[in-house]
Amino acid sequence: MNLRQLEVFQAVMQSGNMSAAARLVNVTPSAVSKTIAHAELQLGYKLFTRHKGVLAPTPEALVLAEQSAAIHGQLAQLRQIALNLRQVDEGQVRLAAIPSVSHEFLPLVLERHAARYPRVGVEVRTLHQDQMAAALLTRAVDFALGYYAHPDPRLESRVLVNGRLYLAVTRDIWMRATRVRRNNPMGFLSNTPMIRLVGDDPMRAAIDELGRQLGVTQALGIQVQTSRLALELVRLGMGWTVIDFLTASNLDPACMVAVELPDLPPIALHAYHASASPPGQPAQRMLAMLPGLLSQAMGRNRSQASV
Repeated sequence: MNLRQLEVFQAVMQSGNMSAAARLVNVTPSAVSKTIAHAELQLGYKLFTRHKGVLAPTPEALVLAEQSAAIHGQLAQLRQIALNLRQVDEGQVRLAAIPSVSHEFLPLVLERHAARYPRVGVEVRTLHQDQMAAALLTRAVDFALGYYAHPDPRLESRVLVNGRLYLAVTRDIWMRATRVRRNNPMGFLSNTPMIRLVGDDPMRAAIDELGRQLGVTQALGIQVQTSRLALELVRLGMGWTVIDFLTASNLDPACMVAVELPDLPPIALHAYHASASPPGQPAQRMLAMLPGLLSQAMGRNRSQASV
């Protein structure tokens, strides 16, 4: 079956009659009938049977329908990409990001993008790592941002930047640590509660590893679901946690301290997209802006870091 036959076949499957299918593909009912008849002649079996004026798909047609729908969806995506390529200064970008990236980095991205492409609409969703695959595979978003490579084989992950992890603690606690343990202030934190993460958040392993290095028992502290809530508890002086380089760049130096953790491996910020549907031109233009903006954010981080 050629693409035209697939398009007509899909229209008949959706509508159930020749006239409605003809309206979907902008041809006459007789053209639909001839296209289906030609496809049946080539295939060597019937695709539809007529009963009381209604077209009913044959068992063979039902088998073909699933693959046909997938190809039809890819063609629609191709048309949208082709349209986006023509509308250089127009279109829409739909992206998702984990909470820490959404709150700490995306405002800068959206501000610069709006200034450069004022006629491009942007839709942002804040999702956790385990929600990314569904959003990308259903084309709810064009691309997503998160730490660490995504394990789903249907997604492609591209590293945007690597950055260090940081200890987050109040300035009061850190100043006390430097007074009591001048040569090893980190050791002071062995008796300070750590704010851990629950679930499979990749940052949880980093927090637990630092806790192990410091000799902090997991029973000492509070467990929460998001890094943002963990940081709020740290801000209240309830303990310490581990944060990424973007979050570290936005701490208030008057009350918070970000201490670089060279003994923990760096983390990589990734851009994800579905392998079967790469981002269109508007999304590609936004992605192209990210490395420069990330360098700017990390430069601010280096100027604010305590260690």
